Amino acid sequence: MNSKFRILIYLAALAFIFNACQDDDPVVVACFDYTPEQGIKIGDTVHFVNCSQEALEFSWSFGDSETSTEVSPSHVYTTPGTYTVTLLAMNGGITETVTMEVNVAKEVVACFEVSPEGPFSVGDTVYFTNCSEEATDYTWNFGDNTTSTEAETYHIYTEPGDFDVTLTATKGDDENIATQSISVVSTKSYIINYGSYSGGKSTITAYDDFTGEEENNFYKTVNNLDMVSNVQYAYNYNSKTYMLGNNADQIFWVDSKTFEQNQNPITEEIVKPRYCVGDGNYLYVSCWGGDIWSDENLSYIAKVNLDTKSVEKKIALPGGPEGLAIANNKLYAALNYKDSVAVIDLNSEGISYIETPAVTSYFVKDNSDNLYVTLVSTYSDFSSEDGIGYINTSTDQLEANYILNGVSTSYASVLAPNDDFTKLYVMTSAYDENYNLSGAIAVFDVASEAFETEKFVEGVSGLNGVAFNDDKVFAFISESATSKGKAKIYSENGAKIDEFETGIAPFMLLTEN
Repeated sequence: MNSKFRILIYLAALAFIFNACQDDDPVVVACFDYTPEQGIKIGDTVHFVNCSQEALEFSWSFGDSETSTEVSPSHVYTTPGTYTVTLLAMNGGITETVTMEVNVAKEVVACFEVSPEGPFSVGDTVYFTNCSEEATDYTWNFGDNTTSTEAETYHIYTEPGDFDVTLTATKGDDENIATQSISVVSTKSYIINYGSYSGGKSTITAYDDFTGEEENNFYKTVNNLDMVSNVQYAYNYNSKTYMLGNNADQIFWVDSKTFEQNQNPITEEIVKPRYCVGDGNYLYVSCWGGDIWSDENLSYIAKVNLDTKSVEKKIALPGGPEGLAIANNKLYAALNYKDSVAVIDLNSEGISYIETPAVTSYFVKDNSDNLYVTLVSTYSDFSSEDGIGYINTSTDQLEANYILNGVSTSYASVLAPNDDFTKLYVMTSAYDENYNLSGAIAVFDVASEAFETEKFVEGVSGLNGVAFNDDKVFAFISESATSKGKAKIYSENGAKIDEFETGIAPFMLLTEN
């Protein structure tokens, strides 16, 4: 055999051996899956199932700087996010890599905030702001057997107590619960006791609307001092209770919830204040300005700036303004020494008048911003058409006059609407056959525009004011100018509910603002 032939046989043998070796090399396939496939949350264990082929070694990278060399490892993610998981499958020098993304969802976090700051009173609106994370559904339990599924919600508690408010935030099978405690206290109503003309100053009687308990000298209890004026009128506005005092003449105010007085009163340019009403940053105060019965031109409206706590302007208004009301950007003033109602444009401060068949003293504004006004017959200005009038504030016309002889000449708390404004309770007084003055409360039906035939109560000696609150009618009794008064409380059908002692000369009721 020649050498060339041997070489050819040798080369053919090498080629066969080489090809045989190539056919024996493994074909590595990298492959994996994981469970659960979705809904993975922080703290869940993710199981990686290795389905690689022909590989002998493995290197895992879980995308969060953690690794493993196990065949089918498990892993727990501690933060949410999308992670790229890499598997390197190896057999000798032969390798293959495969990647998959694993999504780790954020945990559902239940969270809510409460506003305004407590403690809350019965009837307050409590707002709940939802600050939960990752949730899609919400269940609120307000702790008083009421619930809601709104994302943002509010609640009004009708009884006092401590309530655990719970928010359950959910997304699929994931849920989280947040709880806060809400303290709700009874609301109070405040009876203003005028005091006496002989020197006794005003006092406050606090009445618990839920328990029916009363507490006299409440102002002194809270502030550790006596009041120094006789309060003519009190008014809730922007979380404060403003009180108009005579002797000494002043405007002072307390916090409407706590009844604390923390600032000095306004005394400059305030002479014989009678009534007030708020609008924006101003308080309008009717002032007699001196001996109005001698000179009707002394009276004015004080425009009080509530920022500077000072009288910014005096608007001259002859005729002895008493009650005030604001509607359609106009200030209405009842005039006690002139048969008319003054109308002051709050932009121009120009004054016009609505003629009335008697002098006026007190307003009540209905749900359409129109006014009921008391028409009063006095010794100096007798009228046989006393009663209540109805003023359309769009046209500034006295559209109706409902006759009721003997409507009280008082400037405050003689006219009280019920909660839905279907009835008006009107205080009247008259002499009996023995010339004894007694009071009564008449009822005006708004729908029929007529007074009910029978009085709500009558024959009440010393009736000094009427009020309506919490489905109850309050009658204030002052039989003597120097002795304690009384409050009598009636249901809407006229049944007497309660009676208790107040300070001297109770005449009006304020509710918590």
